[in-house]
Amino acid sequence: MGFRFQKRISILPGVRINLSKSGASASVGPRGADVNIGRHGVTTNAGIPGTGLSYRQKAGGGKVWIAVLTLVAGLGAWAFQHAGKVQKALTAATTSAAVPQTAGHAPVNTTDNTVRYVHRAGSVLRVEPKTSAKLLKKESKGAQVTLLSETGGWAKVTDGAVTGWMRASVLGAEPPR
Repeated sequence: MGFRFQKRISILPGVRINLSKSGASASVGPRGADVNIGRHGVTTNAGIPGTGLSYRQKAGGGKVWIAVLTLVAGLGAWAFQHAGKVQKALTAATTSAAVPQTAGHAPVNTTDNTVRYVHRAGSVLRVEPKTSAKLLKKESKGAQVTLLSETGGWAKVTDGAVTGWMRASVLGAEPPR
């Protein structure tokens, strides 16, 4: 069995640098429909994520239009999948611009659904938004909390009985699977 090495570095959503034993390349497009540009030329990739079904084609020799078409289709699919997030971010940005900031904490858009679900078992609720702050409680995976504000990667939440801070990265808008 031979030695293999592969590392993908995400630069922006849909833009990756690929490093391997044979060299470096760049991929543009969402998962399932991307264009890879490397030392061996341009390759288009189209597939159905999670199924193992895909199609690859070298885009040299006048077939660059296939690469462009795949890229446009992929970006369209990405935009369709993330349209709600983009709209929510734009709405939050315009709402937070109109609402004054208080005590260094970003206000939450009160027209948005502020119910969140804990996605990691044993997530810690703290007195302050820092890892060294006193522990108030550990929340179980799937626990429902109400988001009060966010700042610097931390979310101020209440579970009905206790109010405190937890890492925003452990919270999701949908219940965990």
